[in-house]
Amino acid sequence: MAWTAPYESKYLRVDPASRRFQVNRKVYTDPAIFEAEKHKLLYKSWLYLGHVSEISKPNDFITRQLIDKNLILTNSRDGEIAAFINSCPHRGAIICREHKGSRKSFSCPYHGWTFKNSGELQTQNAPYGYEEGFNASGAYDLFRVPRLETRGGFIFVNFDANSISLDDYLGAAGDRIDMMADHSADGLEVIGGMQEYYINANYKLMCENSYDGYHLEPTHGSYIEYQMSMMKGLTPRPIEGNGRSLDNGHGCFELNIQAGRPIAQWLPVWGEDARVMIAERKVELLERVGAERGEQIAEWHRNMVIFPNTVMNDQQTILIRSFIPVSYNQMIVRAWPLGPANEAPELRRVRLQGALSFLGPGGFATPDDVEMLELCQRGYEMGGLEWNDVSKGFRPEENTANDKDIWNNELQMRAYWLQYDRVMSAGS
Repeated sequence: MAWTAPYESKYLRVDPASRRFQVNRKVYTDPAIFEAEKHKLLYKSWLYLGHVSEISKPNDFITRQLIDKNLILTNSRDGEIAAFINSCPHRGAIICREHKGSRKSFSCPYHGWTFKNSGELQTQNAPYGYEEGFNASGAYDLFRVPRLETRGGFIFVNFDANSISLDDYLGAAGDRIDMMADHSADGLEVIGGMQEYYINANYKLMCENSYDGYHLEPTHGSYIEYQMSMMKGLTPRPIEGNGRSLDNGHGCFELNIQAGRPIAQWLPVWGEDARVMIAERKVELLERVGAERGEQIAEWHRNMVIFPNTVMNDQQTILIRSFIPVSYNQMIVRAWPLGPANEAPELRRVRLQGALSFLGPGGFATPDDVEMLELCQRGYEMGGLEWNDVSKGFRPEENTANDKDIWNNELQMRAYWLQYDRVMSAGS
């Protein structure tokens, strides 16, 4: 869509004549808006829950908080992946108190009702008192999350039974997920479990931050210096890059830079053994997926936001981050580093070094970003100013929902807020 006239809603103010695109700060500070978001947006969107490698064998399970829900994600004895509300249909107690494990069934600690890991009620732990066929309708089975689908091994759920398919929801973002899966013919696996930390800021700020190239130099100057030292010995080449909006609020920025990727982009500092292995990996990659796609996978680094609360970093490593809102001004960040299954130890070492040096909780980037987001939240809550500006690079003729721009402009953020406004303003 092109912006041919001014637009204003409860959440956005857009003036194409002056090239201004603004977001109301109440979306970060108003508890009533946050509660409305949960019902109109979060529970009607596809949300990232986990990766198939976390429940790779039959009877594997994990438990995980998602917005207000505690879920059991299972690989049943029959090999079916499903997600259930972790609450007994009898009297409501949390059924599974472990974070992960292997079980064929789950028993409620309160009255002993037992359920198969495929969700069906198995026994009420009582020899009398219940009519025959008491659960013939299945009403007392575990509550199954209505929609669960995967893309490239990444598991998403949706609490809206009438939602569009995951593939339709992802649109052009789906191919970039496929590119991550294409890193290895053996598939990907979560490495070393999950990182988790709290930030005293609204979860949408972390989405904005994650594909905001504009803040890179002023906020992460120390990392840029570190990375330049890592790239010594390479012949400099021009940096290519772009920002993209990918429909349905998704977006990314992509850079063709020599920052090192254990998939197939070597740095001299990694040594000769790594160079030989990475060269072999690149040959295999190009043969498997084709030269053009292989070069794109090997050379391009990208940060991608899957609307409304998931970030997929495909940089020095693959890192998936999910931002779980606790309140309007606090979130839990969960992060999972991934790499190819059966990866050589030397390449796994390089991968983890890259993950920890920048995106890990104690890396160059994360502490900087946490401080900036908490400063923003404090500034919003002081009041006095009503609108945030997201105008960098704004063109009235742009197709905000699906377009391309310079990587450190703000097109991708405008796409996020346009989708937010569409969902939140519908029916109001």
